[in-house]
Amino acid sequence: MRVRVLWGLAVGVCVVASVVLPMLWQHSLVDLKVYRLGGETLVEQASALYDARLAGLPFTYPPFAAVVMVPFALMPWPVAVSVWTLGTFVSLIVVWRISAGWEMASPVLLAVVAGSLVLEPVRETLGFGQVNLMLCALVLYDVLGPPTRPARGIWVGLAAGVKLTPLVFFGLLVVTRQWKALAYASGSFAVTVLVGFVVTPRGATEYWTSLVAETTRIGGLAFSSNQSWNAFLIRLTGDLDGGGLVWLVLVAVTVGGGLWLTWKLWFKGERLAAVSVTALIGLLCSPVSWSHHWVWAIPLGVAVIARLTRKYKIAFAILWFGVFTVAPIWWPPNHDNRELDWSFGEQFTGNAYLIAALVAVMILVRDQLRSNRRRGIGRR
Repeated sequence: MRVRVLWGLAVGVCVVASVVLPMLWQHSLVDLKVYRLGGETLVEQASALYDARLAGLPFTYPPFAAVVMVPFALMPWPVAVSVWTLGTFVSLIVVWRISAGWEMASPVLLAVVAGSLVLEPVRETLGFGQVNLMLCALVLYDVLGPPTRPARGIWVGLAAGVKLTPLVFFGLLVVTRQWKALAYASGSFAVTVLVGFVVTPRGATEYWTSLVAETTRIGGLAFSSNQSWNAFLIRLTGDLDGGGLVWLVLVAVTVGGGLWLTWKLWFKGERLAAVSVTALIGLLCSPVSWSHHWVWAIPLGVAVIARLTRKYKIAFAILWFGVFTVAPIWWPPNHDNRELDWSFGEQFTGNAYLIAALVAVMILVRDQLRSNRRRGIGRR
């Protein structure tokens, strides 16, 4: 009887998601079109990789990413869309499987995957045709997957070769002293760089010597979709040049404190929380962290819920995933630098993902401090 009820609830969630998601769908997979542009340019004129534009949008990823996108560039558009979207769905399943446990019952997995389609970072990833969920799944699998997986660390390096943000997980491997995995990650990342120089020497030189630091190529830093320390300071101060010294201090504190917490959580056995905190370091410290980068809200939310007592689990889950569903970051005026004129209340809602992340960190730190106190009392 219980199994029938679970399947009934799962089907109900699927029906609701299938009705709601099309109402929220936007963007027409524009980023997948840019990915394909990179692959097409690499095939037709590799040296022009970073000169090509699609409606003014440049290819902003490392050269290796263009190599990966060549097959999608060669596919007819409908086929590329189908394969890419299917890959995103499979990645979402992997993220939930690893985050919530491999033993999760099938109807429950179906329900949470279908329900999470309406999370703003997930639906934005789908709408843009972004690569975020695939990279998230790769990293989680590489770091937390079955112990029988070969050469752990390789996928982290390859993920960083496609999009630089996974480089933050090298920090996790360092503080947890996973030297073999770090060697594999470093080696695979180095191979991606080398491949880039082989296929487009001019493009690779241009990217690694100048374009890699040009955040203006990615988009307007003040835009409300940018949920990072840098964007928060820009919106707060009105200075479009960035957060300056204050931002550098925040980055230093976040990296230091975040890696300390990562280290404590990892050796305490809270490995999902450790990986999620590492991802959070990257989200907060990157000059640009678009809302679709925040697919890490899924493992982070699950990790925090696991640390709460039973009476708080449901309330926190509703609030946490509710924030990433209703997406208050879009409530204040946005686009065309209107974010620079936000009121205090608009700053609060417009930086909702940052605030949610800080709440999650405070819960994890509080739990860690309580655990330390209990161990201290136990040794007396």
